[in-house]
Amino acid sequence: MKKLIFVTLLLSTQLFSFQRFSFGLNVNTDVVEFEGKLSMAPLMSDPVYRNFYADFNLINDNDTMFGAGVYVENSFYNYQPLSFQVGVRSVFSDHGGDNFIAIPIIFGFKHKFYAGNIPIGAVGAKVAYAPSPICYQDAQKYLETRIEATMQIIENVEIYAGYRNINTDYEEYPLNYSDSGYIGFRFIF
Repeated sequence: MKKLIFVTLLLSTQLFSFQRFSFGLNVNTDVVEFEGKLSMAPLMSDPVYRNFYADFNLINDNDTMFGAGVYVENSFYNYQPLSFQVGVRSVFSDHGGDNFIAIPIIFGFKHKFYAGNIPIGAVGAKVAYAPSPICYQDAQKYLETRIEATMQIIENVEIYAGYRNINTDYEEYPLNYSDSGYIGFRFIF
């Protein structure tokens, strides 16, 4: 697992040349999560794709969970501080030899706070849900909820705190994968 995290971090450094890339690390007493987000705008010549993002995360608890997805994020009409997210991702995990694959649909929002024209923080929430028709292998249902508050402490660095609840229901048994708060930091390029 340590090799996988090291290789992921090493490959992520190659993406620094893209604008609007971020990666973060959050921890609590039991879990470590590595996350990354990449704007698709530099990869597309059409400006329509400027609000499309690809993201991934790796949560290392007793079992490892990997997720990757795409979503679109747009501001709410003419109110720029409020934005909504809609997307889809894939989630992979295993527990006791049972494989878990789900493709949840994501809905979320984020409200940014400004000091003049400078963003200083945000609060947001996200829900990812996959009912049984879009769960595969030994998976029956997936539900993830997150609430997070961020504060930009210096340019290109923010700290954040949040709460996540991840329920991975296998065919034979339900499993609450994570139910905890966390703190972390994020680099933004």
